[in-house]
Amino acid sequence: AARFRWREAVWHLRSPVLAALFQQLSQPGRLQPLDLVEVLDWTAAALERVDRTAFFSRFNTGEAVPYFYEPFLEAFDPALRKDLGVWYTPTEVVQAMVARVDNALKQDLGISDGLAAENVVVLDPCCGTGAYLAAVLRRIAANLDGQGLGALAGARVKAAATERVFGFEIMPAPFVIAHLQVGLTLQELDAPLADDGEQAGVFLTNALTGWEPHTNKPLPFPELEKERDRAKRVKQDKPVLVILGNPPYNGFAGLAVDEERALSNAYRSTRRVRRPEGQGLNDLYVRFFRMAERRIAEKTRQGVVCFISNYSWLDGLSFTGMRERFLEAFDAIRIDCLNGDVRKGGKTPDGEPDGSVFTVKGESVGIQVGTAI
Repeated sequence: AARFRWREAVWHLRSPVLAALFQQLSQPGRLQPLDLVEVLDWTAAALERVDRTAFFSRFNTGEAVPYFYEPFLEAFDPALRKDLGVWYTPTEVVQAMVARVDNALKQDLGISDGLAAENVVVLDPCCGTGAYLAAVLRRIAANLDGQGLGALAGARVKAAATERVFGFEIMPAPFVIAHLQVGLTLQELDAPLADDGEQAGVFLTNALTGWEPHTNKPLPFPELEKERDRAKRVKQDKPVLVILGNPPYNGFAGLAVDEERALSNAYRSTRRVRRPEGQGLNDLYVRFFRMAERRIAEKTRQGVVCFISNYSWLDGLSFTGMRERFLEAFDAIRIDCLNGDVRKGGKTPDGEPDGSVFTVKGESVGIQVGTAI
């Protein structure tokens, strides 16, 4: 296999924004004052000893991704991880949610092909390392299997990955992994991306802003502006029918500002129930719920929202307006309460501690609040 040379890595990056950022950051004038050249050389030497076949095989089966979140991100930037409420979503949860969405499309909206239907635009607004995107693509391939499409099935899967299955991510590191994971999934499904710059619909962007037309502020690189414009076309022009994922939750995220502030405002007043109390509406996940509700209920006017989130909105006093609005906006609401709140000390039917589905072996922190889908 060819040797890994970090100085030449920019030539192999599919995402233009990643290539531009890496090219800027890898300039000698930026690296030498930080004493990073030798560190990068050590990294390259370590990567030379990696069994690439074994690595990508384990990566594609999902074994590597938990180690990106637990414990790499904790060691790399624990404050950022906590501030953004970032936690790895178990594969079983992802698969169950994707199956639920597929069934809802078929049974509730009468779309017989479910996620495989070419008019179903899917968005994970907080895609992390791309677990939901990969699961959606696998579900599309499974739905197409047996239809006698032959090679056309692979073309349909790839078209979905590039034209109608989208992911937004605000953190560069998981954004990189998401591109890699989607690319490997497409290879697994016999639908590889071409080498001529073809790329998946994963964008480095803030999912909570840019949904309404407004004047854009200039960005430092042309590639960043192009990335923003591509994401904006999804936000403003695509008829999104499905929004799913695991939005970040952090009860101490502070007050939202500017465009984000307007999102939670919709839940701060009520008509027939008591007014919200406390600070719960400042939690990050609430902003994602409002973004999804507005996009599906008010703009597309049909579709499916499927999130796993903090379960405080189910009965908390801060969320009376949120619950009232959901009852008005949606035809059906289905909830699986997963419990798992360490403060309540719940038990399973057989008497065992009712732990969080986000508990990871060897990781004692995890998500301490209860969750619901």
